[in-house]
Amino acid sequence: MCGFAGLIAKTSLEKEQFTKFIKSSELMNHRGPDYRGIFQEDNVLLIHYRLSILDLDKRSNQPFYSKSKNNICVYNGEIYNYKEIANKNQIETITTSDTEVMIETFEKNSFNAIKNWNGIFATAIYDRQKKQIHILRDRLGIKPLYIYENEDVLLFASEAKVILDWLESFEINYKGLSQYMWFGNTTGEQTMIENLIKLKPGTVNTYSTVDGACLNKKEYWSIKNDVKENNLSEAETIDEIKIRLEAAVSRQLISDVPIGVLLSGGIDSSSMVAFASKNYSSKIDTYTVSYDFNTNGKDELQNAKLIAQKFNTNHHELVVTSNNVKEIFCNLVFQYDEPFAEAASIPLYQISKLCAQDKKVILQGDGGDELFAGYRRYNVLNSFNFWKFTSNLYPLIPKKEWKERMRRMAFILNQNTDASIMAYYMSQDVPYKSPYQIFNKEIQVKLENQAWDEDYIKQADNFVNEDKVQKMLKTDGNILLPHTYLEKVDKATMINSIEARVPMLDNDLVDFAFSIPSRLKVKNNEKKYLLKKALEGIIPNQILYGPKNGFNTPISSWLKSDLYDFAKESFENNQNILLDKNKCLAILEAHKKNEKDYSFLLWKILVLNTWLSFYKNKFKLKSSIIL
Repeated sequence: MCGFAGLIAKTSLEKEQFTKFIKSSELMNHRGPDYRGIFQEDNVLLIHYRLSILDLDKRSNQPFYSKSKNNICVYNGEIYNYKEIANKNQIETITTSDTEVMIETFEKNSFNAIKNWNGIFATAIYDRQKKQIHILRDRLGIKPLYIYENEDVLLFASEAKVILDWLESFEINYKGLSQYMWFGNTTGEQTMIENLIKLKPGTVNTYSTVDGACLNKKEYWSIKNDVKENNLSEAETIDEIKIRLEAAVSRQLISDVPIGVLLSGGIDSSSMVAFASKNYSSKIDTYTVSYDFNTNGKDELQNAKLIAQKFNTNHHELVVTSNNVKEIFCNLVFQYDEPFAEAASIPLYQISKLCAQDKKVILQGDGGDELFAGYRRYNVLNSFNFWKFTSNLYPLIPKKEWKERMRRMAFILNQNTDASIMAYYMSQDVPYKSPYQIFNKEIQVKLENQAWDEDYIKQADNFVNEDKVQKMLKTDGNILLPHTYLEKVDKATMINSIEARVPMLDNDLVDFAFSIPSRLKVKNNEKKYLLKKALEGIIPNQILYGPKNGFNTPISSWLKSDLYDFAKESFENNQNILLDKNKCLAILEAHKKNEKDYSFLLWKILVLNTWLSFYKNKFKLKSSIIL
């Protein structure tokens, strides 16, 4: 697992600019502290930072040349089935790394090769003969890749901070900002920076290295085009899930360094431990964390201990605190490249930092909820008419908190389109409490003109013939997974030089899971109905069917205590012209006095304001006013 960056000069570029880009790339040294490699030829610059996991020898350092020397790649990721691919393609390897297999199969089979790569990856492959560069990303966007383009350069990097550091200045993108204010992150290719995109998962972009022109954009896989509904029985489906999940975990145990498993005590992570302990060559290490900020007074330490004992793991219980929450907050705001308001990145960062003391690779359970209907909204959409009727009775509810929740649900379920239902469901905000209220009037007007729900409209069109549940599941696969949860996982772990693997999102398991009809997934009002059935007899029933004792990161209480003074100072010293300083301060005070819970809105503002402060000398509005 690694990080890479590249620069293609479209026009004549001073030598110092190439040197400056190399210097900027050091901001992602944490992605690959074991080795840095640089390739430069004419107007092409490739930089790679290596975290050595497969074939620790220097022969697998990058940039990596194909045997013919015609292709050179920089690559971030793992292809778990690389040995099978090498055998099938009769490739005689000189290393034991997946990098060699990846570049040789691409040279041999071009775009057709990518469909066979089962893994997590982003890569750039430079064809020296054709003077082209192919930039591509895995099917679900597990590994990040940013592309920036203007009239002078084409830039790409595993982390956008490399690009932002190199640029003299950059402009805000209002659509990206509007999405951030509704969801806490951007939801598609567009970022908050003009001309900077996230490469769409499952695609390859090909550029000329002569003039930087985009020659082709090819989608090699998508849920819409490559997944068809199956007609298996429930029993057959359950058996297939069990087989494919074990195969996925087993496949992802390849490594030349020790592997650990993050064990929360929940269903998904427990399944990782169950199948890893069965298929790993030695005793597996498991890591469970207890947080002093677990405000509901419960944790899953006992469940985790039960799983660790059942599968005889080397179990580690870690304790983390909120003592340095301000420092961690500021660090993570910078590391996430653009404003990102998923507060769960904080505890994940903390546990990965502790794991990094003796591990480079961890397995964890992300993806189970999206594949197997683990969220309450799927059950609500499955009983749409009932919940629509019930929520419309909210004026009769006496308890203020519940009345507000039901009012919001009534607003969502009374929307005229599935796109609007999904978009509002995935936001914690509603128009009658607009998240734009904290901006100055001029900015509010600009944001109100943005199609913030554009990506949900696209997904609704993609799955127009699907029922509401299936439409939500597949939309979550295309939006929620890559742009929220996988983004959270990658940045929070890689800052600590940890590779996080997600067996739930293995190609074969994903293909099958998205082919299952929703009537089998959502049943008896049981979350993850099929996954639980598949794990019966493997995972104890008290974990499968017992209460979930998870916690939410306590941003509400932090904004009244640990982060209150920091937030107040941040708003008071605000130097940009986006935010209404007085409005932000008023909301903070109202929250502290418990007049209303403004925690998520305040968190988004604080993240945004902190991020803007990092780039205050670079960031510009389109009116050229420096923030």
